[in-house]
Amino acid sequence: HQTNAYVFLFNNVRGDPMSKEKMVNYNDLKTIIILNCLKDSMLEKLSSITNVEEYRSGYYIFNEGEEAKNLYALIEGKVRLEIDAEYSRRIFINDITPSMIFGFSALVETENHNYTTYAKATTDVKLYKWAAIDLETLFNQDFEMGFLFMKVIAKIIKTRPQIRNIEFLNI
Repeated sequence: HQTNAYVFLFNNVRGDPMSKEKMVNYNDLKTIIILNCLKDSMLEKLSSITNVEEYRSGYYIFNEGEEAKNLYALIEGKVRLEIDAEYSRRIFINDITPSMIFGFSALVETENHNYTTYAKATTDVKLYKWAAIDLETLFNQDFEMGFLFMKVIAKIIKTRPQIRNIEFLNI
């Protein structure tokens, strides 16, 4: 379903996803790099809480400072992560390409549990979406899965400051 409702926040185009689907085959999840550490039985559990959404180019999937409720993985397209800088400028942090995951703030306790970047669809995108509350419930039921998942997220987050430092040096 498509909506004509748009919300404008700080010059960001924001809208509901173009379409939603429920129920993903666990084999489809194997295309996401971070999920390679999980067993098929774990992927099957994860598939039961996985949604697929599509956004048009220019949409902000989430905004810096917004409450972090969802974790995402890109299936198709490209998403740009940005942060606010001085003088109403945005600084490019990283491009998310297919098979990458973003929106870690939904699972990692950050100040006020908010997203720390903007996530902008720079092309039409298709992505997997997981509600943080559903992931936490799943990880409480399967500690091994939660440990493996969070171990990989920790490795990815560890590189984030290095990426930011490189971008600040390029200013």
